[in-house]
Amino acid sequence: MAEISLFIALSAITFSISMYCWDALKSKLTPRQLLIICYALELLMIFSFVAIDDRISQSHNLSYFIGASYGLYQCFFWTTQRALFIQRSDSNNTGNRYGNFQIFVVVFLKAGVFIGGLLLDKENVYLLFLVSFVTVVIGIVAMFKIPGELHWPFLQWPRVSLKEIYSFKDKYRSKEIFALDGFFLFLESFFWLLSLFLILKQSFMQLGLMIIAITITLSLVFLVLKSKIDKLPEQSVYIASVIGYGVSWILRAYLDDELSLYSQFIFLCLIAFLTALFRLAFNKRYYDLAVHYPNTPYVLMKSYYSQAALALFFIALSFVFNYQDTLTSLNTGYWLALLLTPLYFIYKTRLAKT
Repeated sequence: MAEISLFIALSAITFSISMYCWDALKSKLTPRQLLIICYALELLMIFSFVAIDDRISQSHNLSYFIGASYGLYQCFFWTTQRALFIQRSDSNNTGNRYGNFQIFVVVFLKAGVFIGGLLLDKENVYLLFLVSFVTVVIGIVAMFKIPGELHWPFLQWPRVSLKEIYSFKDKYRSKEIFALDGFFLFLESFFWLLSLFLILKQSFMQLGLMIIAITITLSLVFLVLKSKIDKLPEQSVYIASVIGYGVSWILRAYLDDELSLYSQFIFLCLIAFLTALFRLAFNKRYYDLAVHYPNTPYVLMKSYYSQAALALFFIALSFVFNYQDTLTSLNTGYWLALLLTPLYFIYKTRLAKT
């Protein structure tokens, strides 16, 4: 767990450095050139895993090369995606648009986890790389078949200086929330996925099947909520979602492999629902602000602060985890998340009176 925490910290450091490069390069690139770089970095990340896979057991430090390439790819791909989302949204439809996007992401992301789990269960790393390579090639070919020129105004966003990053502050308490949210996002992805893997007897196949079942549940949740969240009282929904998010960390801490498969599934669906509801409410607030934010690219500030805080959080946790076993470390992370969840209440809405 200490090594995993350092892996996450290194990916965050690489992400932060790559952000500065992305910001400097974007105005010099066409949309298609930027997408090709994103795809190429994805292949680099997967190739680094394949090249190092057989030697990781002899030297765990080699995994940090994967962490570095992971941070590089994540930066270019997700920063581009978030900027595109902001460009195509307004405050009247961010909830619905984000819900639509999440349905798409949930289905294909979980399909990827299942296929990856199936291949890893058979220890077929090279076939995994081949599937990834073919998927990327299909993406590039599809991109070039889009008629006409792509128009991405965000490529002309002014470059953010280090001074602007350091001095960033607003009345919504965005900086503090950005720092907080990076920690939670990686608990949700890395730690939670590891918990599921251990609970399901370290079987990639069972993990994949459970994730498919959860995917169906999540897709139904987003279908119901996405068209309603823009019309509901924003603050009430946000407060309820934060409380539910806190409950989800309690459930994570109590979930173990002693429960029946049926009970595990109920727990997992409830955790997935509470997390999905929170992410929908939180991202609506975030994108509502991003769409209207003056002068400073809001999405870039979020990445800088969340990744910097992420690196510090997980470097600190790596020292703590040196003295704990895996399950104790995971539960430490979940109880810490429960204690920190109420801090989300400080995030102010754009519609609040000030």
